[in-house]
Amino acid sequence: MYRFASESPGCTVETAAKALDMAAHETEEAVRDLRELGLLSTGSAGGVGPEPLVPHPVDFARVKVLNPLQRELNRTQALVDELRSGLDQLELSTPRAQHAHCSLEIVHELSDVRRLITGFADECCDEALSSQPGGARVEEVLADSMDRTTRLLGRGVRMRTLYQHTARFSPATLSYVDLVTPLGAQVRTLAGGFPRCIVFDRKVGILPLVGDSKGAVIVRDPQLVAFVAEAFDRVWTIASDLSPEERRSDRVAATSEIQHAIISLLTQGESDKRIAQVVGISLRNCQRHISHIMKSIGARNRLHAGYLLSKEPFSGH
Repeated sequence: MYRFASESPGCTVETAAKALDMAAHETEEAVRDLRELGLLSTGSAGGVGPEPLVPHPVDFARVKVLNPLQRELNRTQALVDELRSGLDQLELSTPRAQHAHCSLEIVHELSDVRRLITGFADECCDEALSSQPGGARVEEVLADSMDRTTRLLGRGVRMRTLYQHTARFSPATLSYVDLVTPLGAQVRTLAGGFPRCIVFDRKVGILPLVGDSKGAVIVRDPQLVAFVAEAFDRVWTIASDLSPEERRSDRVAATSEIQHAIISLLTQGESDKRIAQVVGISLRNCQRHISHIMKSIGARNRLHAGYLLSKEPFSGH
């Protein structure tokens, strides 16, 4: 109806109904809905004949309908955030002993997560395990963690960290590794990465909160923490060392492993966005790798590439 009115200046309800083959009640209902949205009104026919339909720009609907709804959503979200922050503060101020029976603790605010990590790190006595997938680390995050990492290693705590191979091409990440490895930290990488986690003394784990990139789940259940730590140990044995003396010779091998990880996901039918997320590279970089792979094997399209790769392994040349 709206499209017809926009393309047919001076049309009326009757002419629209006839042209669109709509019943009278359907036409009236459509006109009523469009009026409520601010997309349609009726003009003046000068007292002669039916009133013409006058369409209005879509921006009218945004101003009349969407903007008030957005303001209401913003007010509701602000209230939710205020309540959530208050509850988190209340939980943090409660003596930990009262939560000893809770094996899972949800924390929504990033500042609270960082404060908890610092507290656990300062209490850690034996071992700290950390997995940070996603490729290059943000300089601000690395700088923020440097102080607590230095204190932890200074006490003789063993620290092992897993990154993805793509971290080998990040100057900020490599500079951080150069600073912490002489202090005793061990850093390794692998193509597909390991789920984000931090485990202190195999007693408490910090896992990402699903659907909330700033939140975290604090895990104290011994069985769950042991499971995460054991999975970390198994992956650690197949990861590649990122120490300064090893990284130069391993960059070519790392690039090859990244390409083979992309191929594996490509043959599984994963989207470019998902492949980039899993491998820990930007979408543009991922698409560049895929284009190179398809060109190398002479594939006409992704379906053809999947067929060719299933027949013969990719050589990388």
